[in-house]
Amino acid sequence: MLGIGVAFLLAFYLAHPLLLPGYARLFQKHTASKNADAIICLSGGRTTRVAEGLRLWNEGYSRKLFVTEERPRNRQFSQLELSHLKFAQEATKMMQLDAKWEILPSLTGGATSTFDEAEDALSYAKEKNWERIIIVTDEFHTRRAHYAFEKIFINSGIKVEVAGASNEVFSISNWWKSDVGILSYLGESIKFPIYLLWNSEPKIVENK
Repeated sequence: MLGIGVAFLLAFYLAHPLLLPGYARLFQKHTASKNADAIICLSGGRTTRVAEGLRLWNEGYSRKLFVTEERPRNRQFSQLELSHLKFAQEATKMMQLDAKWEILPSLTGGATSTFDEAEDALSYAKEKNWERIIIVTDEFHTRRAHYAFEKIFINSGIKVEVAGASNEVFSISNWWKSDVGILSYLGESIKFPIYLLWNSEPKIVENK
């Protein structure tokens, strides 16, 4: 048995440069195409997602840019940090672009999950008679985010596409070599199965 275990570990070590990037690809999805009605940057990794949203805008994927409305994590100190919208506006100035950002109104006083953001986007898209949107999130979150939006947008007639933002810390080729990469992909390993089982925000987790 010991020999089998050693052989397995050795085989995994030799094959991990192929196996681990392949595992990471399971969580990625890229479907964005040009001339969408809107680009919507989901909350979370602002530095990566806003930059990707601006790249898409600059290359003609859409002329409308939105950020989702987040619920403050601590109202007492919320004024001490830039809002999602303000950060996007400042990043646009830094990149010397003339893009205009708008806030995607929240139905619940601020989104706390991807399902919340999908419901906010669906409501606004119906109001504006949109036919196709692009959601922007981090690469490791693209498949789960798209899956959540697809569940909420089902039978709406509105198409949802997704674009993944890369970062400078890790990629699919080396994610297991950094703490943030490991946390990101192992987190998706836990969260994605939960999203498979629910058609809305899971009630077992309370986001208040």
